[in-house]
Amino acid sequence: MLARIPRTADRESLSVEFCCDLGPTSLREIRRAVQRLLAGRDGFLTSDAVLVADELAGNACRHGAAPAKCRLTADHGRGVFRIEVDDASSAMPRLRSPDHTGGRGLVLVDRLASCWGVRSFARHKTVWAEFALDAAASPEQGRSVSPGHPDGALSAS
Repeated sequence: MLARIPRTADRESLSVEFCCDLGPTSLREIRRAVQRLLAGRDGFLTSDAVLVADELAGNACRHGAAPAKCRLTADHGRGVFRIEVDDASSAMPRLRSPDHTGGRGLVLVDRLASCWGVRSFARHKTVWAEFALDAAASPEQGRSVSPGHPDGALSAS
């Protein structure tokens, strides 16, 4: 269910979106949506965003609680590609040292995304990651938002 929604008629600030319920939507469909939204962009940006979207959506399916949703937004006006995944679990994701049980996913997100974070709400949380669409405007890689920080202040990892 791909929805392309122009925010304005001005091509410079055009936003394109994809929204889905993670219950009936496969991770493959989400990966394909990222590829469609970033068509014509640098291959590294696209493959990095595909990996991060897959990881965040997969984590919500494995560790989160229904309902779970995914939103992808290519905001050409801001020069940002944003991935947001909601789930109803109160458990917060955290970076940890990888071992035989896992722990590689958020390390991957932290390394590949321009920035990422978690916002907690009364009935759900949103884990998000952003990529700069313009390499010249790209923020330093590896910045993350502390999951427990209420105002979402950036902290270097």
